[in-house]
Amino acid sequence: MSSYEKSYQTYYPFGPSIGVAKMSEEMVNDLNKTCDDIANDKKLSEEFDYSEMLVGEVEQELQIPKELIVKWGEWFTTQVKNYAKDNINQLYFHNQMIPHKDSYESSMKLLEDIKVGVGAAWFVRSFAGDFNPLHVHINCHLTCVGFLKVPDWSKEPRKMHHSGKPLDLANGTLEILGNNGAHMWEGNRMRIVPAVGDWYLFPADLHHSVYPFDGDEERRSFSMNFETSLGMQPN
Repeated sequence: MSSYEKSYQTYYPFGPSIGVAKMSEEMVNDLNKTCDDIANDKKLSEEFDYSEMLVGEVEQELQIPKELIVKWGEWFTTQVKNYAKDNINQLYFHNQMIPHKDSYESSMKLLEDIKVGVGAAWFVRSFAGDFNPLHVHINCHLTCVGFLKVPDWSKEPRKMHHSGKPLDLANGTLEILGNNGAHMWEGNRMRIVPAVGDWYLFPADLHHSVYPFDGDEERRSFSMNFETSLGMQPN
């Protein structure tokens, strides 16, 4: 088992699955350095500006250079393959949506030859008051969010319940919504407190948003869209 696979896990919080992995310190540093190099150069920041293509109300959104995507392409491809494998196993062993062994083996064979393509990829630099409204990603099968810098969340103000207990922290969090409405026995949302190095993969048609925060530090993340040979035509 490669080191890429060791940290990977798949969660099923509300039907559609969420893949979770940990980026290496080297990878985080490499992405941060590239983002800094672009952001600190006026000409490059104009050349790589991606804000007109996105809905976020944030300080800066910059395209990730292709050479950086190629450099870490094996890591991203490995995580997408892990995600696909876990979902096929979930369908066959738990939900029994793949009814026959032959169908399962055919699905696993397709997985061996899976092709993963990267579409749009960009850095997101957020500061106090910035937010990302509820949205989906189009023209792709999967999308991801990786966290590169985060404020000190312990300094964020906490709202209090009338009982006197603090409410769950929402400031700066990523919230992913399931496609189905919530009911008594199943939630339809997952709220994620960003931590440096954490990386999340999920279907591109899941609605997700980012809450504003109040601190003075930068909240930095990146997103990347994927197409795979296993999926139907992307939306």
